Amino acid sequence: MNAILTGPLALASRRLHCWRYMSAVALHNNNLMPSRRQQNQNNNHNLQITRHMAGHNKWSKIKRKKAANDVARARDHTKAARAIEVASRSCQGDMADISLQSAVAAARAVQLPKERIEKAIERGANPNAKDELSVIRRYDGMVPGSNGKVAVIIETLTENKNRTAANVRHLVTKIGGELLPTGANDWLFEHVGVVCVSRNKHTNEEENATGEPVDEDELLECALDGGATDVDFGADEDEDTSNVVEGDNIDNPIVIKCETSGLLRLVQSLKTDGYVSSQFDNKWLVKSDDNRVILNEEGSEKFEKFLDSMDEDLDVTNVYHNATFSEEVP
Repeated sequence: MNAILTGPLALASRRLHCWRYMSAVALHNNNLMPSRRQQNQNNNHNLQITRHMAGHNKWSKIKRKKAANDVARARDHTKAARAIEVASRSCQGDMADISLQSAVAAARAVQLPKERIEKAIERGANPNAKDELSVIRRYDGMVPGSNGKVAVIIETLTENKNRTAANVRHLVTKIGGELLPTGANDWLFEHVGVVCVSRNKHTNEEENATGEPVDEDELLECALDGGATDVDFGADEDEDTSNVVEGDNIDNPIVIKCETSGLLRLVQSLKTDGYVSSQFDNKWLVKSDDNRVILNEEGSEKFEKFLDSMDEDLDVTNVYHNATFSEEVP
């Protein structure tokens, strides 16, 4: 028979049983939960992983840069294909046409795939194709520069004249400029045929192999016989190259000028003698250095942003100007 404890002994017994119970619960919880030190270690490990996977690494920068380059390349390809289609439509796909030849040469300069070039020619030559993208428009304007106003001539190719006119006006006025009547800037520019010739002869234009270097005297004689009015060999590296055709993918090409009506004759003459014309077209070039506006660093940055915004518009094909950037000043 168990004795029943009373008084002080009963109180001590109850305290002992309570202490044993709480010790058992604490031991059970310690087995289930990690220690404070282990928790801190796990937390630090998680923080390290989070910092490592934040995304601010070299690959993310490369990916963003690559995406921007891909967008620019796609835009250039789209413009080149549209230009080929319009040129092909006007001549029913006849490759003897100078406009179509020029459009194809420009497309090759931006590395448009051969398949897309051929498809663009076929679409333009198709008599059942919808007559669109056939409107070529020119806009003259003045935009602010560092030491005066910069004259611009903007050429576009579009199927919607109203949309293009509104976009061009918006981009010009956004920088603080204004549009002028077409032809207002003719006195600052000359309309000439421009041919960019590789410094190496090729036996086949489709081949990338480099041929023998061009003999300047022979090229000069061939160009003059073909109707050239000026030949710039670009021997001086410090020479102003602002009139060289932008987008040309040959380094330091030889630039030959002629009358606009004699461009086809000159290109054919050069091709017959084995010279490769990477690009050729009728361009608006500044008549004289006295007509140029020199931009300081701030003005150059602002005007370059304006040119970038124009280039992003799919309807804009060319922008000619009389600005000289600060880094181009000797």
